[in-house]
Amino acid sequence: MADRLVMIIRHAEKPVPEQPELGVDELGQADDKSLTVRGWQRAGALAHLFFYPPPPLQVPVAIVASAPIKKDGSGIRSLRPTQTVAPLARRLQLEPDTTFSKGQEEQAGPQILQQPSPVLVCWQHEAIPRLAAAIVASAGIAPAMWDDADYDSIWLLTLSEATDAGLSRAKPAPLGGR
Repeated sequence: MADRLVMIIRHAEKPVPEQPELGVDELGQADDKSLTVRGWQRAGALAHLFFYPPPPLQVPVAIVASAPIKKDGSGIRSLRPTQTVAPLARRLQLEPDTTFSKGQEEQAGPQILQQPSPVLVCWQHEAIPRLAAAIVASAGIAPAMWDDADYDSIWLLTLSEATDAGLSRAKPAPLGGR
């Protein structure tokens, strides 16, 4: 296997029941499955960040986002992962792969490794540890959870033939990191 970089982000801000900020779609219509206005701002900031990435980040040549359709076909889950990467995908002229949805991490992991590297993945935070484990085929690679309030972290999975898979975390300053 050639050296690979998988950059994993959580989708941008979502409506929180105890707070007044609503989710809105691309047209500004209220939609509880969409990003908040702050989330749309973050999506724009991420487009800039990954177009001009500081090391160790890289410009992705492939983008994967969890699909908005539930795996059992019973309806819409969340549009937020695809909305989060949409501005960057448009800027890079890439079509995000939305083959898998939350709950299908074990199937998505090996497929993400088949993507050209570097690849950017956007997923729901509750399932990111399972997804990272599926990508590297090792449950011990990632923390057990992604903090509910953390929209800034970027997990970097590095894989190569010469060394074991590694995980590091970046929190770029434009997104709130220090």
